[in-house]
Formats: sequence, C-alpha cells, structure tokens
Amino acid sequence: MLVPTSARLIVGEASVLPFTKRAFDFVYASHILEHVEDPDQACREIMRVGAAGYIETPSPFLEQGLAIGDESSPAHWFHRWFVFSLGSNQLVFEPKSVEEVAQFCPCGDGQFLREFYAAVDFREAQHCFRRTAKTTIFYWKSSFQVEVRHRMVDCRQDGRPCRFAGMRHALVSNCNNLLRARRMRRLTQCFPEVREIFRKFGQYSLLVH
Repeated sequence: MLVPTSARLIVGEASVLPFTKRAFDFVYASHILEHVEDPDQACREIMRVGAAGYIETPSPFLEQGLAIGDESSPAHWFHRWFVFSLGSNQLVFEPKSVEEVAQFCPCGDGQFLREFYAAVDFREAQHCFRRTAKTTIFYWKSSFQVEVRHRMVDCRQDGRPCRFAGMRHALVSNCNNLLRARRMRRLTQCFPEVREIFRKFGQYSLLVH
C-alpha cells in the first residue's frame, strides 16, 4: 500500500476502532462488514467514531447467486454475512453459510429468486447486471439501527421482512433499465427460461418480455 507522506496509516480492528468519539465527520466502510465476526459491535464502533457515513457490501443477490451450488469453492465462503437494508435507517445481517445459501423464503419473492438462479449460470449472468444490483449501498447520519439474525427470516412465519423482496427488486429494476438493453438481450438469449420465470411470477420487465 502506498501512503502519501502527508497521510498517516493506522491499522486497527473494526470492532475496536482506535479513535475517540466523533473523531470523524464521515466514515467510509467499503466491503468490510461482510467479513467481521460481530457486525453489531462493528456498526456501533462506526457510529461512535463518526457523525455520518457510507457503508457498502456485496448484495445478497450477488452473494447467493455466486455461492449457490458451489459449496466447495473457498472463494465464496470468506464472507460471513448477507447484508441488506430495510428502509433508510436499518442495516440487517443474515448468516452466509452453505446451509443458509441453499434456503429460500417460501414467499413469492423467495421462490422467484430460487427459480431464477436455477435457470442461469450466475457466474456468467452476473455480468448482465449493474453494480447497484450487486452491492448494498447504505448512507447514514448520526446513527442507524442494526439487526443481526441467526438464520434466514421466513417472512410468512416470522412476520418480519425477508431479504428476498430487496433481491427481487434489484433484479427486476435492472431488467427494466434501458441502458442495459444489450446485456438484457444477452441474458435472455443465453438463458431463455428467464422469460418464462418472469411471466410465471408476474414480474413484468420491458427488456425481458
């Protein structure tokens, strides 16, 4: 790492940051929180040292798509969490494990994603999607709420939102983006079953249909 002579590099743990309260006006935490053992503590530390900030992680849409059916590859298992936001002020963590990756909520959103992943080779299909579909982007000011779950939430049984509603929104929104028309044509040409899955679940897309 090249550090400018005018800067100071400090190495520390995300869960015990070596800074005083409100030491920074803005905290930038990019592709960190999916790795930590205790995301609740790491988030509390981020809020302690900063007045506002930006958090970015891989999205559940990308994480689950790449890992499903590839249990033996270590490349997909050094991330510990699915990270997603609920509303503008809550960040949610669900464990990412071989068992959890294979789970889908029985709601319509979960089953739509289950069939979509089964219809594509996601390692290839991922290149058809925008960065916004493949990342969780979260801005906060002053503080935010953190929920750390011990398993996938079944929204029908638990009465809490599952991660699949956001994943479905990311997928469908991407497929309606006119700037991605060429890549959407590539997606449906390589994986023609995608059209039928969208129709089956009533997910209209101008570019897919």
